[in-house]
Amino acid sequence: MTTNDADRRTALIELGAEALADVILELALLTDEADQTVERIVSDDSANVARLEERIANCVYDEEADIAGPIVFIQRLEFLLHDLSLSVHDSFEGFRLTTLFIENDHYVFNNVNDDGTFSRIFQNDAVELLVHYGSGCTDKEWLCHQLFRLYDEDAIGSRWNIFDGAAEYIPEEKVRMLIERMQSAVKSNPADEAKWSYALESLAIQIKDFDLLEQIRLAGSSTLSTADICEIARLRLDAGDASGALVLLKKVDATRNRQTEYNKLLLAVYKALEMKDEEAAQAWKLFKSVRSEDNFEELLRAIGESKREEVIDGEMAEIFAVHGVTYSDAHFLLNGKRIDDAEKYLWQHVVPLKRGLYANILPLAQAMELNERHLMASFLYRVVLDELLQQGYSKSYHHGVGYLRKLDAMSEKIADWKDLVPHADYVSQLRKAHSLKGSFWSQYGGILG
Repeated sequence: MTTNDADRRTALIELGAEALADVILELALLTDEADQTVERIVSDDSANVARLEERIANCVYDEEADIAGPIVFIQRLEFLLHDLSLSVHDSFEGFRLTTLFIENDHYVFNNVNDDGTFSRIFQNDAVELLVHYGSGCTDKEWLCHQLFRLYDEDAIGSRWNIFDGAAEYIPEEKVRMLIERMQSAVKSNPADEAKWSYALESLAIQIKDFDLLEQIRLAGSSTLSTADICEIARLRLDAGDASGALVLLKKVDATRNRQTEYNKLLLAVYKALEMKDEEAAQAWKLFKSVRSEDNFEELLRAIGESKREEVIDGEMAEIFAVHGVTYSDAHFLLNGKRIDDAEKYLWQHVVPLKRGLYANILPLAQAMELNERHLMASFLYRVVLDELLQQGYSKSYHHGVGYLRKLDAMSEKIADWKDLVPHADYVSQLRKAHSLKGSFWSQYGGILG
């Protein structure tokens, strides 16, 4: 019988320091990670820095790593960053070692087919560590130089986000000096303009320099796209220039534009400028495009909470008149506590619901079950279960088992199955259609045949 962690801890303490030391040294022989953990614990800061510097230098995807396989190498990289974060307390050394780690990226990306895991380690985990150590480093000019060097020396384009979070640990004055240095690099070598544009955009956004962002976007195109306008307008709004944001957004043809981001941004601008009538009209436009819970709440904030029931009543006819099922409308009715209407709406669209996607149907099934609409809930859970078994992904079978057991329980509460196949017959059909899925049926506890 396995004891719990609290009991184990007590027992280990009672063993005494000498016995524990022997056990730890024995464990350190089992894996390299365990051995390095012991080294970290028993070494001082300078020894840990030297140890990690050596390990980073040797952490390349060579023939030996290729034999072990990418999964082992991924674990090695992840542990190395973890070890670094726990071992090095000096911010300067921590930042320096992290840059050394990042410089190894070309050894990896030039030798492996990356499914995104290696990118996450170098472009997310390592960059987050730069932010962590950079925040405690006092020599900000040195930090700027290191970031510039890392980006400038990137020959494979893997360090495109190295400046993410830079404004969190480098003051704006230094960031602007860094921007000037980048712009000088572009002037010296115009062929590198595309390379530096992303870094310049990243820093412009971080320090909310909307003029610089617009300048960069226009350098690559003679006109601003709707996406460009939205991003620059958002930056103006965040910087407190709501009027400037509105002027920019008005350049977009609102009659042709249907982008949700644009509509939400325009609503936020009207709200910031206290343009009540325009805010209400825009909130209605956004709500009519998608009757989501968030859009509904935005509308009520604009027109008043007292209008809640009036709005729901007013939308009923339009919802039921639309051909085809709209999941946001079903949730709108449910969130508005119009359970009878929601159930009626779902029965009206049985055919398209049968072809619905798992992720869309499951929340509706759960809502119907919660509100004791057992027949509709059973229909929806069947749709979910059928799709799950059709996909044949065995790791998801335990979810399917749960759905089938819900169907078992609800079947006892249903007297009239109307046009639905009764539960016993449905399970029989399910067994015939998926008789080869032994893992599912064994988890369910049923008998094959």
